[in-house]
Order: sequence, then structure tokens, then C-alpha cells
Amino acid sequence: MPVDVNSAAFRLWQILNGTSFHGCIRNLYINHELQDFTKTQMKPGVVPGCEPCRKLYCLHGLCQPDAAHGPVCHCEPGWAGPHCDQQGHSPCQGHKCVHGDCVPLDVLSYSCQCHDGYRGALCSQPGELHNPCKSLPCVHGHCQISAQGEASCECQSGYAGQLCNQESACRGELVRDHPQVQRGYAICQTTRPVSWVECRGSCQGQGCCTGLRLKRRKFTFECSDGSSFVEEVEKASKCGCTRCM
Repeated sequence: MPVDVNSAAFRLWQILNGTSFHGCIRNLYINHELQDFTKTQMKPGVVPGCEPCRKLYCLHGLCQPDAAHGPVCHCEPGWAGPHCDQQGHSPCQGHKCVHGDCVPLDVLSYSCQCHDGYRGALCSQPGELHNPCKSLPCVHGHCQISAQGEASCECQSGYAGQLCNQESACRGELVRDHPQVQRGYAICQTTRPVSWVECRGSCQGQGCCTGLRLKRRKFTFECSDGSSFVEEVEKASKCGCTRCM
């Protein structure tokens, strides 16, 4: 065996032929002796170090050495090609959304956005019927649906607007009821219904909606403890805006 193994090896045709080997050789031992190729003359194509991926770029992937084929790109999901620069198929191709639209989540998965009236992961199960009142919040009122399927707000007394969120102008609303008062622990109310005007709504500026004209009448009250009495009741008969007290 020659003393200088490296020099002898470079005279062999396998070493001189540049197509005989591609890749890296690390820790080469001959006769249990580690060979140091850096101390000998480097032939063309032979360089120190082991960086097989230096000349191979992987746009969307990772380069890994392969003893049989040299460096190879291992692509990220959704990418292909020798350099991982070719986009793969859309995850929505061949989707299984029955009654909905496919929405890509990433290069491999998708979700189904269901149409009205359907639910489930694949929008295959019947869901609640479309309710137009869900998108119409009536602040001071309730939503009602017309024969044509259109939603609208029916406002409480004293409110107006598309969403019943605007106070109406000051006005009087006729009320007919039994006025009640409390005497001790007993609840007392008139023996017959009383008619009066309830002032509701808002006023411009700093004004208040209140009774402009008042009427007083005497009524008989009966109480929950069995007693009764007569008392004068004052109620508004006309409403308007006045300075707040």
C-alpha cells in the first residue's frame, strides 16, 4: 500500500472521471487511517467542505442530500417541481360542499360556507329557514314580516324610525284604565275606568313633554284589604312642550 494514499488515488481513472461520483465524502478511512484530502492537490470539481445544496435552490421547500441522486428538494404542501416553484392544485377542486361555497383555509384544506337554510360541515343538513328579522334589531318595538317576506319594525308608543330608536314628537295618547294607589300594605284602584291623556315623546332643546291642561275629578277607590275611600284624581287632557321643572 502506498504511503501517500491521496496521491495514488488521484491517478486512478475513477477519480479523474468527473462523472463517476457526485456528492460528499466525509471521514474517509483507509486501513483505519483518516484521510485528509485538504493536504493534496484538488482536481477540478473537487472542493473542500460538504455543501451539496449550495447550488440547488428550493423556493417553497427544503433541500436535502441524496446519496443516489444528489441534492433533492422536498416541497412544502401545495407545491411541486424540482425547485418547489410550481403551485399545486387548489384544495377546492372536487370539494364536497353540497349546498354551500368552498372557502380555502390553506393549500390542503377548505371549509364550506353554507347557503341560507342549510348547515353542517358539508352544508348537507337542513337548517333554520331564512329569517329576515335577524338582521333588523328593533330597539323599542318588534319585528314583523310582510306577506312579501320583508321585515319591518312596529314601534312602541312614543318611538319612531326604521329601528324604533327615535323618540316621537311630544303628543298625547288616550288611555282608559283603573288608576291605582297604595294605602299602607293595601293596593287600591278606582271602581270604574278613567280616561285621560298620557304625554309621550320628546321636545326640541331643553323642553319637556308634559300636560298643559289638567282635569280633576273625584273617584271611589276600593282596596285589597276591603276598605274604600273617595279621592280626587288629577289627569292631563292636553299635552305639549314646556320648560322642564
